[in-house]
Amino acid sequence: MKSFRLRVVVFSLLFSSSASVFAAGAAPFSLGAMYTPGATTFSIWSPDNSDVKLSLAGEAVPRPMQLRPDDDDYSNVYTITVAGDLHLAKYQFLIGGQAVRDPYGVMVDPVSGMNVVIDLSKTEPAGGWAPIPPLVDRENAVIYELDVHDFTIHPSSGVSTAKRGKFLGLVEHNATIQKSTGATLGTGIDHLQDLGITHVQIMPFFDFRSCSSFTAPNPPNCYNWGYDPQNYNIPELNYSQSPNDPVGRIQELKTMINEFHKSNIRVIMDVVYNHVPAITGSDGLGGITNKYFLPNDISGAGRTLDGGVPMVSRMIRDSLEYWVREYQVDGFRFDLMGVFRYLNVSDWADYLNAKYPQRGLLIYGEPYAGGSADESGAFSGPLGEPDQVRQGTVGFIDAAHVGVFNTSYRDAIRGPDLNGGSSGGYMFNQGNAAIQIQPGARGSIRFSNTPYQVLSNLFDPMFAARPEQSINYISVHDNLCLRDRILAWAAQNGRSSDLDFLARVQEFGTGILMTSQGVPFLSEGDEFLRTKGGNTNSFNTEAPNIIDWNLLVAHEDVFDYFKNAISLRKSHPALTMTSWEAVNRNITTTIPRNDVVVDDIQGTPSGDPWSEILVIYNSGANFDFPLPAGNWTVVMERSLPAPPARVVTGSITAEGTAVTVLHR
Repeated sequence: MKSFRLRVVVFSLLFSSSASVFAAGAAPFSLGAMYTPGATTFSIWSPDNSDVKLSLAGEAVPRPMQLRPDDDDYSNVYTITVAGDLHLAKYQFLIGGQAVRDPYGVMVDPVSGMNVVIDLSKTEPAGGWAPIPPLVDRENAVIYELDVHDFTIHPSSGVSTAKRGKFLGLVEHNATIQKSTGATLGTGIDHLQDLGITHVQIMPFFDFRSCSSFTAPNPPNCYNWGYDPQNYNIPELNYSQSPNDPVGRIQELKTMINEFHKSNIRVIMDVVYNHVPAITGSDGLGGITNKYFLPNDISGAGRTLDGGVPMVSRMIRDSLEYWVREYQVDGFRFDLMGVFRYLNVSDWADYLNAKYPQRGLLIYGEPYAGGSADESGAFSGPLGEPDQVRQGTVGFIDAAHVGVFNTSYRDAIRGPDLNGGSSGGYMFNQGNAAIQIQPGARGSIRFSNTPYQVLSNLFDPMFAARPEQSINYISVHDNLCLRDRILAWAAQNGRSSDLDFLARVQEFGTGILMTSQGVPFLSEGDEFLRTKGGNTNSFNTEAPNIIDWNLLVAHEDVFDYFKNAISLRKSHPALTMTSWEAVNRNITTTIPRNDVVVDDIQGTPSGDPWSEILVIYNSGANFDFPLPAGNWTVVMERSLPAPPARVVTGSITAEGTAVTVLHR
């Protein structure tokens, strides 16, 4: 009966005047469903077809949608205003008679696949929004990647059964795991607070196609990371405890973000604007127009969105702003950012930073694409085209505060073989990686402070115009996780039984990240030797990805090393310099032996309580390093989580496979 009453209200009010529906001071026009208690305005981009209608509650509204006059913001937009309170009304657009989803939709019904009108004022977290944790400089960030499902789904997480693998499970406090002594260790969000990270980067939590209940049928125990977006602005139903409650689903996600903020942790959203699955009809953008896409897929994952089309670029910008404004997210990690032109990315970031200047948003992504264009490079361009986001081009847009994953530094530290055990990098004391460790430790700043100088190598290891542009990592959800990469190397080099050494390698690599200029990035579970059993591509396989918290108990010493390395970094501004000039002026880097790299850092100019800091990376045999005159205090060495500080003079023996830090 509710659906029938809705149709009566809709069609009885449909032809009423809508000129005065929106009062002065109302929100500016946007596509999608703009709700007010008195009316909702529905709008969609349709550049190819003028036969555009609205379907409400499964029935086409008789009056066709009208073409809105083009302006500087939108073109080829069809719109209609329907009077009445349409909160929770289901709708679709009809393009040439074909039902399509709303690309701007903020909710979808999991049974019918129709979008749902939402009064967003009803979705705020209980008690209102908490203050957003302060972030003085972007270089102060320590990022930790996790998946909503994987982080708490295992019973060892200690999270309440109903919340495991859900939005609210991520922020349930007082979840613990017990040690053999009877003492407990915090898991979940308490673990993250103890570790000391500043940001969680959460793998896709928007509405994705895999494992959606309206796809027929879901296989048992369906699992997917979610890099196959359907609606960019809708919380994923599988992470909600109330997927059939449109208001509740939104409120759960807002509550999760709010609770992270209360715990002094910011939230970065993993976004996949680069592609959609290669589908048409009501589930895909292709049912609206093919102008959304490049003519050739360069994502390797479906159909590549063309950010060079103004209305596509505007859709992405509007979506980004929606998440910042409505959900209070603190930044974005772009999947395959390299499919986009760097000028488009700069425009999005400039807009957000100008509109939300106090937020200190982190915006970064993968500086490559996943596929390739045709041989002619028609329109989309081949991989490495100079106008796309790459390490070599991101320096052009440093004023927009856009960064990229530093693949050069990753390969230098762990080796370029991401899915096997050969080609070991610096942490294995192999190759000539010291040459690349030197620029990476300095934030990969360019050789000269000329950001607009074109680099001949689009993966040049010296690419950043400022340290924040270098996201330093050696492990991420793709490929072998860090522990499995080390185990694969050990199997090929006769070291599989040397478990203490292999744990030390993992600490060594992380110690390098935490003492390098730039922004360090960790992947979930690396701090307690998480393994995926050697799986190199686990995007749709649940078992390898589940975080087993028993490993935290087994490897608490490794966790302590990570924790104290993070604490050291956060306590010393000399490790988080914010400009090319500061790094160039205050850090002297030498290579006294081909496997030893030494950074001599002047701390006072950065306001550091330590006037001078020595950071020694040694991937080989023990090395006796002659110290400058004076007393030096050793604060990090060997593979100890928190070695007792000791004073040395004259020289120090820097052990191999270790980071040694001294100050005076």
